[in-house]
Amino acid sequence: MITLVSWDDPEVKRLRDAQQSELADLYGEEDLGHDMTGEDIAAMVLVREDDAPVACGAIRDLGDGVGELKRMYVVPEARGRGLSRQVLAELERVAQDKGFTRLVLETGVLQVQAMSLYMSAGYRSIPNFGEYATETSSRCFAKDLHAEPRPRGAKHPGTLTLRRVPWDHPDAVALRYAMWRDIEVRYPEIVAAVPGGFAVDDPQQGVGTISSVIADLDGVPVGCASLRAARHGFPAGSGELKKVWVNDDARGAGAARALLIAIEDDARAAGLTSVVLQTGIRQPEAVTLYLSVGYRPIAPFGPYTDDLLSLLFGKAL
Repeated sequence: MITLVSWDDPEVKRLRDAQQSELADLYGEEDLGHDMTGEDIAAMVLVREDDAPVACGAIRDLGDGVGELKRMYVVPEARGRGLSRQVLAELERVAQDKGFTRLVLETGVLQVQAMSLYMSAGYRSIPNFGEYATETSSRCFAKDLHAEPRPRGAKHPGTLTLRRVPWDHPDAVALRYAMWRDIEVRYPEIVAAVPGGFAVDDPQQGVGTISSVIADLDGVPVGCASLRAARHGFPAGSGELKKVWVNDDARGAGAARALLIAIEDDARAAGLTSVVLQTGIRQPEAVTLYLSVGYRPIAPFGPYTDDLLSLLFGKAL
């Protein structure tokens, strides 16, 4: 049973304390918001099963129609039964009733189940805000409550074919350069920090490549993807999905999904047990694609451990 209660409800307080203790054990230090009070709390929900408190969640009013999800928690013995999703749905319903138009939240990079929940419910990455702005162990997400669903793209006419090519094949280089130009717009701070630009960086990115695939639409190269051998600090048995790119005018043809299937086939053929990838927090369409084909958030690894702009995903093969 889900009910609205006060922030200071004794059962809620026990759950909040349990959550903070769990976070301290997970991260080795107290959560930045461990001393949060009930000030500005717009709603607090509690779930009971057989009269025992098992889950909770809150909305804090940030003003201007924005609410922040806080203290989402399910006791360990009640996990795996969909309670967190019930709490989230109830908080969204309450938020809309109270006139909120947007919900934001912060969660930690080691809480991969929480990130999976939020992403599957339509939350997408935003820059870290408030006290979490420079916290590399945090990721922030948002969802517009009254946003109209995006229409699905029309099926693109034409014949899609795939071909495997060397990393330095001219068509593959041209497609990756188009991707680089897009990154210049989305992440100018990253591109500006790369010595020598694309001409120097691209060959370095290709070191350790296992497979490179190009998608052609009616004989015209429109997309690419590559599989690179795992580097230091990567999960055991993994290969890294790199440089997934499809031209705007070819989206809707199924090229991205076809490329991912081909890369996963190549990873299996190479004896790998998983594929991992990094994408940026400013690429919601990429996140949606990866979630739709079975990739799930994983803890940061290798060079991405302290990268505020990265989200990490993996898929067992």
